[in-house]
Amino acid sequence: MLAGILQTHGGLIRSYVSTLGGSAGRLVISLLYFISLSNSLTIGDFGLFAAASAAGVVLSRIVSFGFVSPLYRVATVRQRVLGTYYAGYLLAAALSLPVLVLAGWLLYQLFFVTQVSALTFVLVIASEALFWRSLEVIVIVNNGLRQFGRAAILVVAGTVLRALAALAFALLPDHGLDRWAWYYFGANAVALSVALAIYLPRRRLRF
Repeated sequence: MLAGILQTHGGLIRSYVSTLGGSAGRLVISLLYFISLSNSLTIGDFGLFAAASAAGVVLSRIVSFGFVSPLYRVATVRQRVLGTYYAGYLLAAALSLPVLVLAGWLLYQLFFVTQVSALTFVLVIASEALFWRSLEVIVIVNNGLRQFGRAAILVVAGTVLRALAALAFALLPDHGLDRWAWYYFGANAVALSVALAIYLPRRRLRF
């Protein structure tokens, strides 16, 4: 009976195992990341970074004006037109950038202007709203194509790069927030570069 279930639903079971394995791996690595970072930054700087990072996550929802949901649906049931939706996403993302900049400026003026330098804030927001959000889009497309293992590996790889940046930062004598913002920016930029080079399903862009 067990053999029959495995034979019939083997692909689905492997997909669930891949997803759960990726989540578990991300949890362990994230714990290492937060321990390294919390022991490097002061309590005040860590709180400011967490707040700026959360602001970046919120602002990331502006990027492409919510065009991500159609990408998942197209990847699932209309794969032949995925290239058209790639182009649509890129166009929507470009059009949303001025709104993202304006919203980011307002958040900075309201909550961060007296506590965080503008450059540091921009680096954190760009890391979350542009780099990590774009990586999430690639994960969503892979999930839509039922490439759950690749999606899980990509998420873990991005988290590993963040953790490595935090470990490298912990070895520095100067642990200021301004310096950490550059490490965070670099880790997320590398993660997106890996995602684009290896994990993005290739389709010709068509408007």
